[in-house]
Amino acid sequence: MTINTLRIENVKGFSDKVFELNIIPNRPSLLVAPNGFGKSSLAAAFLSLQQNKLSVPEDFFHRNDPSLNSKISIDYTDSDSNEHHLEADDTLNTINDHFSWFIINNQIKAKGVGRLFGGRTAVSASIAVEPVVLVETIPERADFSYSFRGQKQAFGRSGKILPNIGTNFRNPSFTKKLASYYGFLDRVSQARNTDKLTRITNEINARHNESATAIRDWLNQNKIEDLSSIEPLREIAALISSSNLGLNNEGIAYLAAIQIHHVYMADKSGFKKAVKYSDYLCDKNDYKEMLSAFNSSWCQIIPKEKQRKLLVEFPKTHHVSNGQRDVITFVALLNRAMKKLKGQRSILIIDEVFDYLDDANLVAVQYYITKLIDKFKAEGRIIYPLIMTHLNPYYFKNFAFSKQKTYYLDKRDILPDEAMIKLLRKRDEPLIKESVSKFLLHYHIGQINKRIEFRGLGLRETWGDANRFYEFISSEVQRYLQGDEQFDPLAVCCAVRVDVEKKTYQLLVDALHKQKFLKTFKTRDKLLYAESVGVTVPEYYYLLGVIYNDGMHWRDNQDNISPIAAKLENHTIRKLISEIYI
Repeated sequence: MTINTLRIENVKGFSDKVFELNIIPNRPSLLVAPNGFGKSSLAAAFLSLQQNKLSVPEDFFHRNDPSLNSKISIDYTDSDSNEHHLEADDTLNTINDHFSWFIINNQIKAKGVGRLFGGRTAVSASIAVEPVVLVETIPERADFSYSFRGQKQAFGRSGKILPNIGTNFRNPSFTKKLASYYGFLDRVSQARNTDKLTRITNEINARHNESATAIRDWLNQNKIEDLSSIEPLREIAALISSSNLGLNNEGIAYLAAIQIHHVYMADKSGFKKAVKYSDYLCDKNDYKEMLSAFNSSWCQIIPKEKQRKLLVEFPKTHHVSNGQRDVITFVALLNRAMKKLKGQRSILIIDEVFDYLDDANLVAVQYYITKLIDKFKAEGRIIYPLIMTHLNPYYFKNFAFSKQKTYYLDKRDILPDEAMIKLLRKRDEPLIKESVSKFLLHYHIGQINKRIEFRGLGLRETWGDANRFYEFISSEVQRYLQGDEQFDPLAVCCAVRVDVEKKTYQLLVDALHKQKFLKTFKTRDKLLYAESVGVTVPEYYYLLGVIYNDGMHWRDNQDNISPIAAKLENHTIRKLISEIYI
C-alpha cells in the first residue's frame, strides 16, 4: 500500500518533476527540500485538483503560459500488490477514483490599502490571515415535521402507547445518523414488511381498552420477535437503543422506529433536508468546541456564519499571538480535512505549516495529526499525511512523531567517493576510532600510520596517513570552488571543518593554548576556547557548522547526500567557504 511515484507537469515552478518516494500509509511522512525548491508547486498541483479534472488557475501557470498542458500522475501499489497508474489533466481525473485529498497551507496574506493624499495614492501594507472556510455552503435550515398528536392518530386507537420523540428529533447528534439509514427506512415500506407491521399494529390497537403500561408490557412479552423479523425496522430500533435517547426499552425503541418511518415517508425530501441540517449543526458545534480549547487571549475566536459559509475569521495580527493564530488555523483546517477526506484512501498535504511554530505548539499540532491517523486506522482506512518542510529533522529536532519517515525531494546525482562512505560507516571501529576522529575528521598537527588497520577493515589504505587524506579532501574542495559538478560533498564538508580548525589554530600564539585547542572535542568548542584566550574567530566559522557537522556521520537507510549537496549549491554558502581559502 505505497505511493511509489508522484509526477507534476507544468504547474508553477515544475515543468516535469518526478518524485520516487515509496510512501508508507498511516504514518507521518516528512517531505524535505530547501526553500525555493518548489514544495509549494506540489501543493499547488493538488489545490488545482477537482473531482473530474485538473483545473490550474492563472496564478499557478508554469512560466505564466496557459497553453502548457498540466498533469498530475500517481503510481501506487494497493494492499493486494496490484499496481495502479492514475492521472489528472484538463479532461479527466482518475486519481479521484482511488483517493480523496486535502491541502493545508499558510493562510497569511499581505494586503495593500491605497489612500488618496493630495491627489496622490499612497499604499500601506499589512499582514492578514485569510478566513478559514469550515463549511463551504451552509445547508438550508430545515426541521422535522413531527407531531406527536398526529402520530398517535395515525397509529390508531392504541396510539397512547407511543413515546413522544419530539425532543429526539431536536437532537442533531442523533438525527445526523439517520443519513445512513435511508435504505432501511425505504425497505420498511416493502410489501412483505408493511403487511407484517400492519398485522402487529392491528393487534396492538385491538387492546385499546387496556392501559398504556399494560399494552407496552404485552408488546414486550409477545411481539418483539415479530417486530424483529422486519429486518430494516430492527436496524432502526437498534440505532435508537444505542443512542442514549432514554428509549432503552426494546418495545419503546420499535415504537419510536415506527414513528421515524412515518415521518420519513410523509416527506422524504424534507426529512433529508432536516438530516443534512442536523449534520451541519453537529459540525458547527464540533468546530466551536475545538476553537474554545485554543482561545487564550481576550480576543475570542469562534466560528461565524457569513454569506452561507461557516468561517473562522481572525482579528488583526496585533490582537492575537502568532502561535495562537497558527495553531488555531491549522487545527481548524485539520478538522475540515477530517470531514472532507472520504473513501478508503486519502492524501493530506501539509505545506510548511510546522516550520515556524514554537515547541509547545508544534507538539500540539503533531498530537492532532496523530489523532487523525488513529481515526483512519480505527476505521480500517488509509491516509498518507505528507508534511512538507525545509528543516531536516535529523538536525532540527522539531518533529517528534514516533514513526515518522523522511523523504528528500531534492535528490542529487552527485556521488561521493565510495571510500569516503566506507570511512564514515566504519569510523567507530575500535582499531581506528580515536585516530580517525582526531587526525582525519578534525585538524591535528600530529602524524599517524594506520595503513595496516585501514587495509584490514577494507578502507583505502593510503588514508591511514593523515597527510594523504588531507590531500584528497583538499582537492575535492578545490573542485567544488572551481565549479566542477563532480565533487565529493562529504569530502568538502570534512575539508571545511579541518580548514576552519586549522585557520583558528594558526591564530593562537601560546603553545599551551595550541595544545589545549587540539585536545578539545567538537569544532564549536574549539572555536569557543580560542575566543576565550583572545582570538577573534570570524562569525562565519560558526555559521559553516551547518556544513561541517552535517556530513561527518553516515546514517544507513537515509539519503545522506541530497541535503548536503543542496546546501553546498547555495551561493552564500559557496561564498563563505571560499572565504576560508582566500
